[in-house]
Amino acid sequence: MGIQSIFNIAQSSLRSQQLGTEVTGENIANVNTPGYSRQRVMLENSETSLASGFPLGNGVKVAQIQRSYDSFLQSQITNGNSTNGQTSTRLNFMQRIEPLFNELTADGLGASLDNFFKSWQDLASNPQGTAQRQAVLAQGEILVDNFHQVNAFLNNTKTDADKSLVGITSDLTANLKDIASLNDQIKEIEVSGGNANELRDKRDVSVQDLAKLTGIRYMEQTDGTLTVTASSGEMLVSGNQSATVFTQVNSTTGLNDIMMTPHGGSTPLNITATIGGPGNTLGSLGGTLNVRDNLVPDKIAKVDELAYNLATTLNTVHSAGYGLNGSTGNDFFTPGGPVTGYSLAIKLNISDINDIAAADTAGAAGNNINASLLAAIQNQNMPTSLGTTTLGSFYNALAGNVGLEVQRAQQSNQQSQDLVNQLNNLRDSSSGVSLDEEMTNLIKYQKAFAGAAKLITTATDMMDTVLGLVR
Repeated sequence: MGIQSIFNIAQSSLRSQQLGTEVTGENIANVNTPGYSRQRVMLENSETSLASGFPLGNGVKVAQIQRSYDSFLQSQITNGNSTNGQTSTRLNFMQRIEPLFNELTADGLGASLDNFFKSWQDLASNPQGTAQRQAVLAQGEILVDNFHQVNAFLNNTKTDADKSLVGITSDLTANLKDIASLNDQIKEIEVSGGNANELRDKRDVSVQDLAKLTGIRYMEQTDGTLTVTASSGEMLVSGNQSATVFTQVNSTTGLNDIMMTPHGGSTPLNITATIGGPGNTLGSLGGTLNVRDNLVPDKIAKVDELAYNLATTLNTVHSAGYGLNGSTGNDFFTPGGPVTGYSLAIKLNISDINDIAAADTAGAAGNNINASLLAAIQNQNMPTSLGTTTLGSFYNALAGNVGLEVQRAQQSNQQSQDLVNQLNNLRDSSSGVSLDEEMTNLIKYQKAFAGAAKLITTATDMMDTVLGLVR
């Protein structure tokens, strides 16, 4: 080995320490970039050569620029985001529904139900009273209006959930296209021997955003691309190709179906029943479908049942009584049709206060027997979907169930959010940028660079000495 070898060793060191400084600077610059993974320059000895029979090194070389990455932790974060996407969506809609069944309000459905039966009690005390009879009709109208308002609000919530599917599927398709595009870029760079660490970070962020929308599974292929499938098995991304997910109005239900056109442009598939994961428990897409197809319809069905049982029971007793004008056989509410939708269909069937059947016999103007029977319906047990119970207890059970569901939704959302935060903190501790560590590395590379420069200066002095001897 000669002086030239010293120059070569110093040159390799300068290049390696410069690259280390650049990578450290990149880490520092991206300390607050979401999803960025810390990079490290991995150095190793250059191949040795023999000098006077002894193996001597030829400096240093960069083996690779390594990305701090934990694939298992990344998978856990993905699953956590899918769960959190569902719980946050469910909580959002439950909190919108909760005020409908708030018993602290004085004008809600529960209060109007109590006031309605109280007006019958007042009428039983004075069956001929004009004011009492007008109060019965007025409270009946208020009760009907409350049924209509609750039904309309719940159906509007269902409609809002259905409309939001359009935006969710649009975001989902955009994420799939991003992942496919990044797959293509990463493959192209790495096949040619380049470094695609930052593109991989961008792809990880897109995967996490996708997981918030729906449940997914993914696997990295040997060429560096990710294959992404829905949790139910539908192929979403393969190489640089991605599926298109969109909504299409169902002509029968009037609601949006979730459709998917696989990459390649084949016939669209209806994936409404599967895209949200098992029981629609994953992602905001699954949560929205669950709200639209299960949560809200269940509440509407309970309110319909309450209105139907009220009207049917009250009509049976009322039609058997007699009004001040001797009329009988009159239903107080419109006769019950199908239970489904009855909370919207319910109306008063009489408008004349003289038709209110307070008496149980014709011509008995002061008879309050039928009014007492009508007032007693409030405490009458009847078979319902919640068991044998009174109308008031049925409503209280419904309101209590809504409160419990909100509480459970809050707990589930908090737990899933805490889990995601904990996993992200673990990721930051292993893959995030530490400014203290990077500043230490910066000083280390700086001193190594200065040492390599000093080696060149020394080799130059030696070269000058040799040339001076020749001269």
